[in-house]
Amino acid sequence: QETWNRYPDFLPAELAKAYSRYADVSPDNVLAVRGADEAIDLLIRTYCEPHRDAIRIQSPTYSMYEFVAQAHGVAVETVPLDDQFALNVAANQQAAADQKRLKIVFICNPNNPTGNLMAVSDIVRIAQAQRDRAFVVVDEAYIEYTPSDTLLPLLSEHPNLVIIRTLSKAFALAAIRVGFIIAAEEVLAQINKLIPPYPMPDDSARIGINALSDPGIDYMRSCCERVIALREQARKELIPLDAVEQVYDSTTNFLLVRFKKASDAMKHLLNAGVVIRDQTHFEQLPQHLRISVGVSEDMQETLNHLRKL
Repeated sequence: QETWNRYPDFLPAELAKAYSRYADVSPDNVLAVRGADEAIDLLIRTYCEPHRDAIRIQSPTYSMYEFVAQAHGVAVETVPLDDQFALNVAANQQAAADQKRLKIVFICNPNNPTGNLMAVSDIVRIAQAQRDRAFVVVDEAYIEYTPSDTLLPLLSEHPNLVIIRTLSKAFALAAIRVGFIIAAEEVLAQINKLIPPYPMPDDSARIGINALSDPGIDYMRSCCERVIALREQARKELIPLDAVEQVYDSTTNFLLVRFKKASDAMKHLLNAGVVIRDQTHFEQLPQHLRISVGVSEDMQETLNHLRKL
């Protein structure tokens, strides 16, 4: 029976329960939200006071942390990753010119756009240094491609640790806008105060619950295996190309590629109808483009176009 005339649930509790079973955490530690981007927005609006507080990002990284903070009048401290795109723990400690202002440290793991994992020990050191001071928010949007590296088991040891998850990447459900915040119960209670009534359409919740069923999870994992195989094959074929200087290791569904001249590669692919992500706006990525892993036919088409450069 259609229920289009009815408002959805105030909070999609069944969706949160389904995710808690998948993530092996208590439902009390899971909040379902409209994608990882809303999770970022809610965390900043809940815990940062405009024109007074700050967040910290590790550059190059996902642009929404900075975008959302600036939209709400929250300052942004930037700590560059090192030459290997690893966390610079010492720089993180030195960068706190006004520690009282810092409320959230964002760490994307695996990192977008570099594709690498951050060392768990480094994240733990930062979380310990910020205990009773700031939240350390670990964005695990791509964790399904390397699930054993999640920080979920450490949540109980570090009350200032918060994890963001999504169904947009490995679950391939970006259109339904479903994400999750996993944190201590008291942290989620504060965030709940900012969530308006009826935050998520019933259809999105139903699709999400179905994806988190045992068959749905099995299907997602089989898709991850295929994506990883395609990614590694594409990496092997990209390395010897004349236009390519370096192809970085990846633990995600994309490859970061350094080209001899990124603008030429970008223009060539766009003219051929192939859309990839330009990363040259990052100081550390002057000739870098990000190539997402698609189906085999799409990857071969992209490679064939790049062979012509």
